Amino acid sequence: MTTLNDNSPVFCTAEVPADILTKFFEVGYSPPELVDELGAENVDIGVLVNTTDMSTITKPTLPPVSPQSSWPFKGKSPTDIWKFAQESIIYPPIYNKALAILDDQTVKDKETCLLVTRRELSKEGELIMVRSDFKSAMILLNIRNLAIAGDEHFENTDSDGVIRYHEN
Repeated sequence: MTTLNDNSPVFCTAEVPADILTKFFEVGYSPPELVDELGAENVDIGVLVNTTDMSTITKPTLPPVSPQSSWPFKGKSPTDIWKFAQESIIYPPIYNKALAILDDQTVKDKETCLLVTRRELSKEGELIMVRSDFKSAMILLNIRNLAIAGDEHFENTDSDGVIRYHEN
């Protein structure tokens, strides 16, 4: 896939170096569930949202990721990012039911991101925010965005509060 089609959005709220962005997409695209289902050359289900003008995003993000020159979401809260996604991202081709945020913690640990989704059946729009390792992130976003699974996949964390789907 070289065009946008059923992609999950990824935002940065910190200045994330290109090597960490590249690692996120390489590791996120590597789980056997994705490779076996889509084929190694077709695992491109994420898209880095690095602009507020969604019309300029025309293809999924593939590693290696180039260094970024601007950070329009730097310092924004997960709630701000969620609000932007709900107002500005239109499906198709990009989903807005679940998203990933690479933040200051991502820059520090180089292996986790924040996943954000709306709690099912929440009348108040309560958000679930949970850390995930890179390898689990794309699978979790994909199953949520495709409506395959519910909240339970965002609630099973290790003792450190991080979802590690492949180590459970």
